[in-house]
Formats: sequence, C-alpha cells, structure tokens
Amino acid sequence: MNPGTFYLYEYENNKRRRNVGFIKTARHYRSCILQIHAADIPAGNGASLELYAFFRSGQDLIAEQIAVLNCFRRNISARLPIAENSFPEGRPLPQIDGFLICLPGNRHTLFWMASDLFFDVDISRMRIPSREQAGKDIRAARADIRAAGAAELPARSETPVRSEAPVPPEITDSPEAPAQPDTLRSSEMPAQPDTPESSEAAVHSDTSDQPSAKKIGRSDIALLPRKFWPLANNSFLLHGYHNYGHLMLIEEGGRAWLGVPGIYSPQEARAADLFGFPRFTRSFAAFPDLAEEERSDSSDFGHWCRCVGQNIPFIS
Repeated sequence: MNPGTFYLYEYENNKRRRNVGFIKTARHYRSCILQIHAADIPAGNGASLELYAFFRSGQDLIAEQIAVLNCFRRNISARLPIAENSFPEGRPLPQIDGFLICLPGNRHTLFWMASDLFFDVDISRMRIPSREQAGKDIRAARADIRAAGAAELPARSETPVRSEAPVPPEITDSPEAPAQPDTLRSSEMPAQPDTPESSEAAVHSDTSDQPSAKKIGRSDIALLPRKFWPLANNSFLLHGYHNYGHLMLIEEGGRAWLGVPGIYSPQEARAADLFGFPRFTRSFAAFPDLAEEERSDSSDFGHWCRCVGQNIPFIS
C-alpha cells in the first residue's frame, strides 16, 4: 500500500457488505501513522478489537497483530504510530496489502478490511507467523521440561501435608524478574500458585496495601519503561494473549507486575519461568472487566506475572 486513504469495508462470512469508514496511512522514516475511523460497529461499548497488517502469499494472508482498538458507542476513532518492523516479516508499508480488524477469539464470521486491492477474502486462510512460532516455542519448552524435569519433580504424597509456616504474600516479595524477556533462569524456583488461604489473608489485610489492576492490550506494553518493550514479542506472552485476548497490569506495594493469562499446572509453571514470568496469581481471575472469552471457568485460571518496574502511571 502507498500512503493514502482507503475505505474500510465490513465482511460477513467472507462477503463484503458495506462501507463503515476509512483508514488513512502516512509514512515516515521506518514507521507510519494510521488514522482509523469507523461507525456502526456491532461491538459492545468498550469492546476491544484486534488490528492486523497483512500481505498476500498465494491464497494465504500473512498477518501480524499491530494494535488493539477500542470501540465506544459503536464507533472506532484512533490515531496510531506503528513501527514498520511490527508489520509481518518486518515489511515496509509499500509491501503491505492491507489492514484487518477482527473481533478477538478467532471469530471469523465478521471482520473489517481496508486494502488497495479487490480480491475474494477467505479469512480462515489468515496465518500469523508470530503465534505459530510462539506455539512451537511453548511446545518445545514443554518437551524439554518433560524430558529433563521428570526426575526433578517430587513424588506425589498420598496424604496432603499442610505447612505450618505462614503463607508468603502473593507477589510482592518475589525477586525482580530480569529485564530480558526470554532469559533462561533454571536456578530459580518455578512459579507457585496462590492458595485460598493466602487469598483470604489478602482480603482481610490492610486495604491500603491491596493490589490494583488494569486490563491492557499488547500495544500498551509501549507505555512501560523501554527495557520492557521486547516483551511484546515474548513467545509465552503472545501465546497467552492469543488464547485470552488480554494482559493484566497489577500494582502492589508500589511495584508493577505484568500478568499473562493462563491455567496453572506444574509443567506450565516451568515453561512460564523459562520465559521470564516466575509468579502466578489467581487474584484477578474474576476481574470484572474480563469478558467471557477472556477468562476460563477452570479453578486454576489466573495470571503469570513478572515485575516491570515501580509506579507505572497508567495504573488506576
């Protein structure tokens, strides 16, 4: 696509239905500005939608998610600076064929597209290389854990043993996570879940120290300190974000934690630790801002966490 203004069309079951607005592109050195305006979008107030850039490869659409858009009163209005290296394969704007806006959760029956090309769209042919690679990385990490970790896991006791030691705080006393997202830290203990006892203790503790949280999108990682920006391409984070469509930013005791949604298990704990998320909490599993598709009914659903600094200004 060359810089310009392109109509944004709504598609249902791969059939173009109507024009809902436009996407205007302007290119600067290795980046571009997208202005997006759309009206009468059938999504709930405050709903999040995923924005993708794509190019065509045969019958496939090779795409990467570049932002999360918010819909208010059925309208979308956004102005986004996008680095070209976030486009699929790091391609510059002239080698991109268009932009797609999708509902989260792989709901392909309804989507919106802006392109300078006219072609028959088959959204089921959309491929997202980073997510495919994230799945491969997670599977490889799990395979390595299964191969090497069986002897390390203690035998399961038939009778549960209750420790008399006090339950530690959920995340406030854990060590600082490294700045690099994919550093292997085999010397650390795997992530441990919080327990009903620890959650109960937290509820009855001093409310001035209660954690606060905010649901965020992957694009909001750019608001964190610069050294944490590479987390946007962390394979474990991408895997959790793809499955549940959100991240969680948590503040406790003046420290900020980035949470990736997932289901606790010992194997997953080791994979999370390998990818730099050494702590797990269930405290925000029932967070009121989470839509049905952004959570799981499993009692082991929660968030894998790592520290990302102190006093992050957009936690409220």
